[in-house]
Amino acid sequence: MGYNISDVSGNFTGTTANGLDGWSIDADLSNPSLSIITGDFDSVTDGVSNGEAPSGYSFSALSDTSYGTLTSVNTTDGTFTFTINRAAVLASGSDQTVSFTITGGDGFWSDEDTITINLLICVATGTMIRTETGLKPVEDLRLGDQVWTLDDGWQPIRWIGSRRIGAAELDADPDLRPIRIKKGALGDQTPDSDLFVSPQHRVLLTDWRAQLLFGEDQVLVPAKGLVNDHSIGVDHSPRGIEYFHILFDRHQIIETAGALTESFCPGPYSLREIDAPARRELFRLFPELAGDDTTYGPAARCVLKMQEARMLGAMAT
Repeated sequence: MGYNISDVSGNFTGTTANGLDGWSIDADLSNPSLSIITGDFDSVTDGVSNGEAPSGYSFSALSDTSYGTLTSVNTTDGTFTFTINRAAVLASGSDQTVSFTITGGDGFWSDEDTITINLLICVATGTMIRTETGLKPVEDLRLGDQVWTLDDGWQPIRWIGSRRIGAAELDADPDLRPIRIKKGALGDQTPDSDLFVSPQHRVLLTDWRAQLLFGEDQVLVPAKGLVNDHSIGVDHSPRGIEYFHILFDRHQIIETAGALTESFCPGPYSLREIDAPARRELFRLFPELAGDDTTYGPAARCVLKMQEARMLGAMAT
């Protein structure tokens, strides 16, 4: 190759042979402080900087301006700043990718490199919860926040936990992938935006079929049991997930993205789904659970098993 430019900021990874022509970065938006990405290009020989490109640099337009902007590009020293539109990425409900090119030259010679920015979301991040001070993203909730509950009005949060699951674990165990409940899948504007929950997270349904089949006006149904492959299905797009758990003094029904879903209910299965440090923290607040995981109390509603949930779903199709 007659001439070469490369990123020298250390923020990007080379994505083609010898990292000469393509550069990428995974921007994990689960980090609330991540809002900008910067880079710096130099003229390079055998991985060693020769300084700036004598003829300067030029930048192409972004492939998609919906999810951020190139707020600063320097055609003299090859630096740039990409500012992420976090709200737009989170509202999209899935990972997004933007790219652009940078070209540096030395008289007759020039080199064009492609920069790819992968904007990764935790699909449960951004889910709006109804609180006494208005709707809040689940990741912004704090201990003591008053959350609306169907049965007991405003109730303080006693414990919040979360579990981050990376791409490798999702690939190894696809059963951990989230269920996507599309806007309006549960009724008119319910949920009011696409809702992502763990497969075992339970949703409250009020339906004549529940009364007919189970003698209950309202039932809690595992999200996985509602999968219908059109309005509710397994989401295969995210590279990472963070599931949040909100605990009250007793099991509650809360409003998430306009739909009624359950709060965290400690039990043999759900306790296995949180990591050891979170479990220890929970046991400090509720020491009785450490010796007997059935002491928390009953579920807020009749809970359907997976087979029962599919029976209910079959009647609806």
